[in-house]
Amino acid sequence: MTRFSRTIFLSIALLLAILLPASSVAQSAHHESLQNIINRANKNSVIELGKAVYYGPVIINKPITIDGNNVAVIDGAGKGTVITVKSNHVTIKNLIIRNSGAHGWSMDAGIAIFSSKNNIIHNRIKNCLYGIVLKKANFNRIVDNNISSKAYKETGLRGDGVRLWWSNYNLLKNNYMHDARDFVVWFSKHNRIIGERSERSRYGIHFMYSNYDTVTNYTGNKNMVGIYLMYVKHVKIENATISNNNNVTGIGIGLKDASYVLIGNTKIVHCTRAIYLHESPYEPGSRCRFIDDGFYYNGIALYFNVDATRNQNLFSQNNFIGNIKDIEVTGGMIDHPRGFWKNNYWDRYRGFDENGDGFGDVPYMVFRFSGSLTGDYPKLRLFNGSPLFLFIDFIKKLVPFSRPVNILIDKKPLMKPYKYNDQNLSRVIKESEWKDANF
Repeated sequence: MTRFSRTIFLSIALLLAILLPASSVAQSAHHESLQNIINRANKNSVIELGKAVYYGPVIINKPITIDGNNVAVIDGAGKGTVITVKSNHVTIKNLIIRNSGAHGWSMDAGIAIFSSKNNIIHNRIKNCLYGIVLKKANFNRIVDNNISSKAYKETGLRGDGVRLWWSNYNLLKNNYMHDARDFVVWFSKHNRIIGERSERSRYGIHFMYSNYDTVTNYTGNKNMVGIYLMYVKHVKIENATISNNNNVTGIGIGLKDASYVLIGNTKIVHCTRAIYLHESPYEPGSRCRFIDDGFYYNGIALYFNVDATRNQNLFSQNNFIGNIKDIEVTGGMIDHPRGFWKNNYWDRYRGFDENGDGFGDVPYMVFRFSGSLTGDYPKLRLFNGSPLFLFIDFIKKLVPFSRPVNILIDKKPLMKPYKYNDQNLSRVIKESEWKDANF
């Protein structure tokens, strides 16, 4: 190279160094370690990755942004967690993250966060045992990620798509979890879960010892359980749609030892049990409220495994349509009514509305007969709707062989299904509607 050529080359290189922003570190060669790139980067810089495979595991211990531009792949090579975030103010976006380790005891994950105020946006996490794990991590934004676990046939062997542990005030929005195990929120408070979707997993969302959390616009399909609330207080679920949890133990929404829960504007369709209540409400004097919900074509719409001393659940303006059974009661003091009911629509109601006010002139009541075959032998529910069972039900009502017990009374049932319009479905339920107010 001549002296003149060398001078031109150095001048161009110097000009590019001046023009390129100091806050950007570009890299497209897959042979260089991503950890080395991160180590060289300045605080608050942006690392833009090109179309290549970068190998982990990596640890981020400074505030930076990594942007994969929807083409970069971070491959964990089957060793531990692919990306571990230990610094605050980290942004990870537009990456394909794959191939974590497979050890459940170490929670090998696509992304593990042990810090606060981070952004995890628009990443595809696949073939990672756990998807995104937050531990003692607060004020993070987990948005628009697509998450699946290892392709184990047994659902219980997979890891959780999302796992919050002692993590508060986080926003989880528009994430899609599929073919994983659970979405876990444990010992975590004041988290907002908006627009989440889950499919072909075990628990769509599983809360435990977590209070003041909210779920809005959740969609779950073909899971074992849609949402399960265990040992919680002051949790709100609004505008959820849960469908096709129709395995033997399938549940739309389950409550165990839960208090001050609101479930509003929610539809549960084609589940083995739409609502499963176990000793809820749990806290003395508390209530769980079900307002503007729809229960359609389920095996059992409401399954009460609740002692009558905890009989404070409130049901108003709900639709019960096409269910094999609207209510089933087990537990202590079975000869007492369950719940307080007002203005619900029941497709089994056979009353009249002479004054035209939209409400039935006589109450809707459900009785339990001590000689109920399906109550004593649940497997016989397979024959519900058969000509033989229709005849038995007719004879049982015509000439009861045992004293019936009233387990439900709705004094003013709706004559037509409750209509949900856009205003109903988009409104925010007022605090006064879900706190322990008079019904």
